[in-house]
Amino acid sequence: MTKNLKAILRRTSELVGTSSRSSDPSGHAGPLTYSCSFEDIIEDIETESPESEILATSCAAMKEGLFMRRISRRKQVQYFFKLEDDGAIVWKDRTKRLPLDSIKDVRTGDMARNYREQYGVSSKVENLWITVIYHVSGKLKALHVVTRNKEEFDIFFHCICGLIKSRRELMESMSVPDNEKFANIHWHATVSRRKEDETKDTLTFEDVRRLCDRFHIYCSSNHLRKFFVIADVNNNGLLNFQEFQTFVTLLKTRHEVKQLWSSIAGGRNGLSLKQFHRFLREEQGEDVSDKKASAIYYKFKQAKDGDLTYDAFIKYLGAQPYAVELKEDYNKPLNQYFIASSHNTYLLGKQVGETPSVEGYMQALQQGCRCIEIDIWDDDLGPVVCHGFLTAAIPLVNVVEIIRKYAFITSPYPLIISLEINCNKENQAIAGSIFINSFGAMLYQKNEEFGILPSPMELRHKILLKVKKTTKLFKVHSSDSQSGSTLPLDNVSSYSSSYESEHESPMKLKDAKTASSANLTSIRRIRRMKLRKGVEVGDILLAISAIYGLKFRNFSLPESKTTSHCFSLNERKVESMCNELTQELCIDKHNRRHLMRVYPHAFRYRSTNFNPIKFWKLGVQFVALNWQTNDLGQQINLAMFQLNNQKDGTLHSGYVLKPRALINPAPKLQDIPGVYERYYKDLVHVHLKVLSAQLLPKPTETRNGSEEGFAPYIEIEYVGDEEPLQPIAVLKGSKLSPTVVITEMCKENGFNPIWDTEIHLQLRHTDFAFVKFQVKTGETVLAMSCLKLDYLKRGYRHIPLYNQDGELYIFSTLFIYSQVS
Repeated sequence: MTKNLKAILRRTSELVGTSSRSSDPSGHAGPLTYSCSFEDIIEDIETESPESEILATSCAAMKEGLFMRRISRRKQVQYFFKLEDDGAIVWKDRTKRLPLDSIKDVRTGDMARNYREQYGVSSKVENLWITVIYHVSGKLKALHVVTRNKEEFDIFFHCICGLIKSRRELMESMSVPDNEKFANIHWHATVSRRKEDETKDTLTFEDVRRLCDRFHIYCSSNHLRKFFVIADVNNNGLLNFQEFQTFVTLLKTRHEVKQLWSSIAGGRNGLSLKQFHRFLREEQGEDVSDKKASAIYYKFKQAKDGDLTYDAFIKYLGAQPYAVELKEDYNKPLNQYFIASSHNTYLLGKQVGETPSVEGYMQALQQGCRCIEIDIWDDDLGPVVCHGFLTAAIPLVNVVEIIRKYAFITSPYPLIISLEINCNKENQAIAGSIFINSFGAMLYQKNEEFGILPSPMELRHKILLKVKKTTKLFKVHSSDSQSGSTLPLDNVSSYSSSYESEHESPMKLKDAKTASSANLTSIRRIRRMKLRKGVEVGDILLAISAIYGLKFRNFSLPESKTTSHCFSLNERKVESMCNELTQELCIDKHNRRHLMRVYPHAFRYRSTNFNPIKFWKLGVQFVALNWQTNDLGQQINLAMFQLNNQKDGTLHSGYVLKPRALINPAPKLQDIPGVYERYYKDLVHVHLKVLSAQLLPKPTETRNGSEEGFAPYIEIEYVGDEEPLQPIAVLKGSKLSPTVVITEMCKENGFNPIWDTEIHLQLRHTDFAFVKFQVKTGETVLAMSCLKLDYLKRGYRHIPLYNQDGELYIFSTLFIYSQVS
């Protein structure tokens, strides 16, 4: 893989829209970035169809340029926008550029309503509004424009979406055996565009080997040479154009799909509409009418006459979403949802010795996080955000400005900010002014106690502050104090969760001293070492907050019954409470009506994460994790909220309605077990097949070493709140443990390795059932994917693969069959 291609993969790791969707102005189009250049596509637009003619006309018009009104928070300005030959939209005298390969999504009409409402723009321009979401230097940005008329709207929309669609179709042709587009373009780009040169024997095996490397096709030389020899009809060691087409076709042959095709086509060359409808219903689990099945059939059928061909069938499989479309009800009270939550959001690395950054907030909000944390401390320059003396600091105003900018870029539903106040009254007043001035009307300020908590729908585009109520101010405890006297703990209602857990951790001082020794010369850091074990939160911050944290005493006190309170406990405290059944049931009952937040204990100084399932199972709404660490805990977290699923163009809400067994209030503790028995009466059978993978990334250790050691296999791990009811049954694979299965190895083939491994397991329920796939060679992890089982659509699906940092591999997929019944 070339350096340029690797760079493209990195900067487009979260792009959406690999499925074949039309450029529908009423919705959105999610483009992908590929290795071919936009310049080639712009130059070579064919006009053989009405669609391509529209694209050619739109591109020509955009090259001339048109005026559009750009909408931002502060102003609306008309600029002249143009398409440049290198595939970038420019405006403001070319000082502003939007490269098409940075686009994440294009949203119009109802899909863009969130942004139009956020900026208070009239619905009269809804049909002229276009929002382009794109990446620049790893940051997610949004360009909002309003065209002058419908004609110019169509020009801009069809130009962008048409170019992106053309490039997507080129890469999709790699997976279709008889599609010649890929071979044609790369022969022309590598050898010659002249027709007369197509008969010349030109390409050597090394040429083909380099071409495969360039376009992310990783197989061993032995594997490629088999196809090269077959394609080289005259055995002279060189390929002409026709022979190169044969080579590409052989390489792209998917034997596992051919086997599926044979089983449903019954030996015929094509699928009739009736056969296709039966496949949709019986294999894919699609409850579609005759009319809908016919629409899908004719969408992919290439010829006007005849049946659905094998090539069209492969295109259909590649275009299908793998995840169910969640139609969440956002009208329930907040306490009935799991809410995507972050711990110490300002940190990008370990809990000690790291430099805090606003990037942490940008990354979390871009991923769909709906509850973030700010620790506010004193500084000569005013209130700052840091982890006490464990890290450096950033001005609070910088953090708040970033939050305002990114708060609703992926979700219109409420953003909750959990404040940890460790600063004096003066800086609290400054902090309050910053929140009010920056958030303005977005800041939700309630005037009286809630009857019931409002719903996410009621709180759209609102920011809620959560702050801890306190009764007294602790005496400052200095590191060099001689007296060190403090008030008793039970005189204070609450204090910082960050330091609450650290006071319980015996390793805290040792680790903090080691990690921060290089920075102890900073006078500001030394001053923050005078830790406040408790700080009184003033009326200014209390007045603008909507949720109030309380120090947990027990569940029977009157303060534990108030609607707007939220207990915040570290993981060890909750685990300790759950050692006693009565306490565990009390937590369960409390969270059916009220809010609770659980965060990592301070012993996780390397920012590792716990498994969130055990706390979701207790009904905890805010299970806060270290989002900078993509370990198993965070992978499960992202899978629960489908936040790492950006391939289908859906930007998810960050709110998931709890399972029914956790919602209904239980009048008595002893009634709670009966609630679960009623809901979990029927067993669930899970059937999974791991068939193959496509375009696996090249492993690092073989780039300069032996290729023969490359033998990919899949490690399949079931992760849930309970063990399977029976041992996992495996066909064509083996078990490493009661919950982990591995496939056989597929040697030297990373382009389309086949395993055909099948597993069966029985569960009581799938409320918290996840499956993690890891593609490995030896002990090296090539790619992974973690999914919630009941989010998987039944049938044959291509699921996305990610690297260990959670970045999407654009080209790589895993082909599976699943059925949960």
